[in-house]
Amino acid sequence: MTTDQLMAPDAPRQAASNVSDHESMTVRVVPIDESVFAHVSPVYWQWRELCERDPQSRVTQHPDFVLAELQYASGLDRHPPVLVTCQSESSLSATAVLVPKSTAGEKRFGPAWSLNGYRLAGNRVAGRIPSAVESDFVSTISDHLSQTRADFLLVEDVETSDRLLDLLGGPHSPLTTYRPAAAQKRHRIVMPATFDEYMSKFTSRTRSTLRRKLRKFGDCQLERITELDQLPDFLSAAHEISRNSWQSDLLGLRIHDDEREIECFTRLVGLQALRAYLLWHDGNPVSFCIGTQFNGVFDYEEVAYDRQYAKSSPGQVLVLKMIEDLFASNTPQVFDFGGGDAEYKRQFSNSESESGSVWLLRPGVRSKVIRSYLDGRRMLGQAARTALQRSGLKDHIRRLTRRGVGRKTD
Repeated sequence: MTTDQLMAPDAPRQAASNVSDHESMTVRVVPIDESVFAHVSPVYWQWRELCERDPQSRVTQHPDFVLAELQYASGLDRHPPVLVTCQSESSLSATAVLVPKSTAGEKRFGPAWSLNGYRLAGNRVAGRIPSAVESDFVSTISDHLSQTRADFLLVEDVETSDRLLDLLGGPHSPLTTYRPAAAQKRHRIVMPATFDEYMSKFTSRTRSTLRRKLRKFGDCQLERITELDQLPDFLSAAHEISRNSWQSDLLGLRIHDDEREIECFTRLVGLQALRAYLLWHDGNPVSFCIGTQFNGVFDYEEVAYDRQYAKSSPGQVLVLKMIEDLFASNTPQVFDFGGGDAEYKRQFSNSESESGSVWLLRPGVRSKVIRSYLDGRRMLGQAARTALQRSGLKDHIRRLTRRGVGRKTD
């Protein structure tokens, strides 16, 4: 199969670039086909090389991780995965990785409507789009959404200050921006030189409280998970903790210990990007964190604890132990708690911004209907939450859920 054949089906857009070598830049849609999966296509190697030279790239954009996820993805026939690339004759300058995504509304807030489209892998574009072809890049994405009748392109968590939003959803873009909820605080730890320097940010009272929680929790051990031979036992323990966590009741089982997870974690190990943790107490696993570390950033991806230990603050103990370990070995530049505000994130962080999910809708009547539907569901959800808050039941229900009161047992 030739490179030209791989670039089908969309016609390329060309524009003169203002890059230093003045090469002509081409924007086109490239299918992620069997040759890419088999690593026999030049597309795979160009994509990989771009991710590895981009200092801001995320492991969730790397072809090895994306291809592992796609092996178990649904909707590939309806919306095949593609790369939207900006390329000169000599190299790939930028790429957006579009992978299929289906979503259905919560049934508790009115009728659910299943929507099908794409999400942007890594929530960013890898590389740099030359300014001369920025409009062509966005138009190519919009055209592809229209041609495939995709309902949306989802950027699952993006900074409000990120220029990507201005590029994809700005006033000159054919795409319409929809935010399902207001942006929330995003918390980080910009890692100082030492753990002692980090701890000095807390008041003496807070340090005393943290030490008291550690003593109350008792003897515990933190296990760092980075190697392939650790995966079977880790996933098994995390699965059991997940089954007994409040997150599973509210959000569904988080860790399944299935073939998909094993494959994705194996790829992370291969990229030297897995940095997960398991907290043990009296020989029993009580809490876990799934994290990745790539290009100097530790991403806090998934966390849960066994609710029978809820009164002993296992979540805070885990985070504090993790931070200590991050200073002790292969220290990242930044600890990113990810999207979503929480009191414990505010407590441990020393830097904050704002981020949230953004839907990009293609032009047309259907997108207007989708937006009206989503607005209606959001209003119903807000009304229900407000009613619970005013009645005083919201916090009570949250506490009961986290303690497991009324939870079904096997």
